Amino acid sequence: MSHTQNLLNLIERGRQGDNQGLSLGMPKLEQIIDGFTQETYYLIAAGTGNGKTSFALHSFIYKALQESNSKTDLQLIIFSLEMSAEQLLAKLLSLHIHETYGKQISYKELLSRGKGTTLSDEDFELVQECIPFLDSIEDRLIIHDGTLNSDKYKELLIQDLTKFGTFIDEDTYELNNPNQIIGVMTDHLGLVRPKAGRSKKEEIDTISAYGVSFRNKCKISPINIMQFNRNSSNSERLKQGLQEPELSDLKESGSPSEDANVVIVLYNPFRSKLSTYRGYNIKELKDGFRSLLVLKNRFGPSDVAIGVGFYGKCGLFKELPLASEINDYEKYKHPDWTIIDFAEEDVVDKVPDDLRVTITL
Repeated sequence: MSHTQNLLNLIERGRQGDNQGLSLGMPKLEQIIDGFTQETYYLIAAGTGNGKTSFALHSFIYKALQESNSKTDLQLIIFSLEMSAEQLLAKLLSLHIHETYGKQISYKELLSRGKGTTLSDEDFELVQECIPFLDSIEDRLIIHDGTLNSDKYKELLIQDLTKFGTFIDEDTYELNNPNQIIGVMTDHLGLVRPKAGRSKKEEIDTISAYGVSFRNKCKISPINIMQFNRNSSNSERLKQGLQEPELSDLKESGSPSEDANVVIVLYNPFRSKLSTYRGYNIKELKDGFRSLLVLKNRFGPSDVAIGVGFYGKCGLFKELPLASEINDYEKYKHPDWTIIDFAEEDVVDKVPDDLRVTITL
């Protein structure tokens, strides 16, 4: 089949609604990056402890799974190098309990890890009621939680992909469901274990290159998570007015940012000891605020910042109103408002001017 015919087929798929992405629970962000789409390489980056894994779990797993159906089926292959499979499921359970019952039960509380604390009978009943949810998503998740290098990444990915399609030959793969989105998440690239004779950078670069190759051949959507260098928010940078991270701040390798279609960065101005940030009162919101920075987007606008509330106890993210529209910050300090204001905001096609950021790359 010619490239022209392939293009026409893609256009026709779009006319039937088959090219639209799954919701990330972030209407403004979805207007910019088109949601979670097939054959797209996403890179999510942040400093240590700034919520990059929580964001990936919230948007690219939990929210996307909620919208997937038999036509736009979602399957996730997860290389979880920081958490066990059980810990990952517990994080998703915590999210589901809050969204379903409006109650915050942290991962730590679910497992009764605190000294002198035990999950109450009432809360355990909520867990029991969520078992059907856990069963339904476990069928959509393949979780590898051991060590990882590039050879193992390729081997396991080929093994997993045979469950959802057929390798016709070395260069051709056919999905059983042409509309299926297969997300392949690696959390995080800095934790790969180099094989003897290789550097960590070489392993990261090779995994990223495999992601591109499998994206092009098998239509997977890699979701790679990375950390920033510690000096990305050092005092000298702050003196120069460079609070926000740049692509050059990525730790160990810049190849994933070059390979990715979309790069999303989470920035925590509270960690930078800022009292205000782009009009938001950080003294009020403190560690509960994150800025989502779209630093790269091959399919639309980039250099865009979106203010979001982050509620770490249950791993919830929610887009905030523009800073100019907030009169009472007290409301946004607790995730209850996300239930009260459950109706989605109207999102215009044009990105508001005060979401624009100027970033030196």
